[in-house]
Amino acid sequence: MNHPSVILCNEERYYLRHKKLHSPLYSSVQSIPNARNLSSSTITDTTRPFPDYSPKKPSVRDTELVHQIANVIKLRRAEPLRRSLKPYECKFKTDHLVWVLMKIRSDYSLVLDFFEWARSRRDSTIEGLCIVTHLAVACKDLRVAHSMIRSFWERPKLSVADSFVQFFELLVYTYKDWGSDPNVFDVFFQVLVEFGMVREVRKVFEKMLNYGLVLSVDSCNLYLDRLSKECDKKTATAVVVFREFPKVGVCWNVASYNIVIHCVCQLGRIREAHHLLVLMELKGYTPDVVSYSTVINGYCRFGELEKVWKLIEVMKKKGLKPNSYTHGSIILLLCRSGKLVEAEEAFPEMVEHGIVPIETVPIVHYIISKSKCSEYLE
Repeated sequence: MNHPSVILCNEERYYLRHKKLHSPLYSSVQSIPNARNLSSSTITDTTRPFPDYSPKKPSVRDTELVHQIANVIKLRRAEPLRRSLKPYECKFKTDHLVWVLMKIRSDYSLVLDFFEWARSRRDSTIEGLCIVTHLAVACKDLRVAHSMIRSFWERPKLSVADSFVQFFELLVYTYKDWGSDPNVFDVFFQVLVEFGMVREVRKVFEKMLNYGLVLSVDSCNLYLDRLSKECDKKTATAVVVFREFPKVGVCWNVASYNIVIHCVCQLGRIREAHHLLVLMELKGYTPDVVSYSTVINGYCRFGELEKVWKLIEVMKKKGLKPNSYTHGSIILLLCRSGKLVEAEEAFPEMVEHGIVPIETVPIVHYIISKSKCSEYLE
C-alpha cells in the first residue's frame, strides 16, 4: 500500500497537470460575487514618481521666530520644553510646526519632544503628523510611527472617507523629502487593518503599486487574516486576495497558507484545504504544525477519522507533533464515533507529552465516564 503522502502528491500533480483542482484558488474571480480583481482600472501600467515636497514659505517675521525657537530647543535641550519655550507659546502658530521641524530634523529625540510640545498646545496638522511619522520610520522606530498614525484615527467624529484621502495624499507628498522609507506605508496599511478599514486597505495596496511599491508579506498577512475572519461562501475575499496578490509581486509564506487553509476549512471545504496543504510543499514551502493541525481539525469536524489518522502518520514521519487543540479534537471525534478504546489509548499519549490543556478537560471527563482511563489521571 502506498504511503498517504505519496498518494496525495500524485493526486495533486494529476490535478495540476489537468488544471482541474477543485479549490477556490483555481476558481474564476467572476464566480465569486463582489470579488475585486487587481486588473481594475485603479492600477496603471506605468510607475508614478513621488511628488517633490514644496512647503509654504515663511514670512520674514516667521523666519525669525522659527530660528529663535529652533535655537532654544537645541541649546537648552536639558530643560523641559514647557519651560524653555514658555516665552514663545502665544506666538506659536500651526504653520510654525513644519518650519521648526525642518531646522531640527537631524535630531530625532528633539523632533519627538518638540512635536509633543506643539500638539499639546494646538491640534497638529496632518502634514506635521506625516512628517514625524516619516522621521520615526527613517530612525527604525516603527512603534512610534504606529502610535502616531493610530492617534490620528482615534480622533472623535472623523470622516473616514475624507480623512483617508487627506492622510494618504500627505503621506505620499512628504515621502520623498522626509524619509523615503517604504516601510512607512506598511505601518499605515497595518493601522488601517487594525481599525477594520478594509476598503481603504485595498486602496492603499493598489495605489502603492502605482508608485512601484509592493507592501511586505507581513502586512499582507495581517490583511489576509482580517479578511479570513469575515470569510463567507458568498465573498471568500481572503481566498481571492491570496490568489491575486502574487500576480503583482507578493510572495506568500507559510503563515499566509495557514490563514487561507483555516479560512477554507471554516467554509466547510475541507478537501480543498487539504489540496492547499499539499500544494504548499509542491511550491517549496514546508507545512508546520499549524498547517497540518488545521486540516486535521477540519476533518475531525466532519467525522473523517481515516483521513485524520493518515495525516497524523504524515506528521509523525516529518517529526511534527499535533498540538493540544488537535489532540482534543481527535479524542472528541473518537468519543462521538463510539471508539472509546482508541480514545483511551490517545489520552495517555497526551499525558506523556505534557498535553492536558484546560480546553480538553471536559473531553477527558467524558472519556472517564465512558471508559476506564481514570488511572492516567492519578
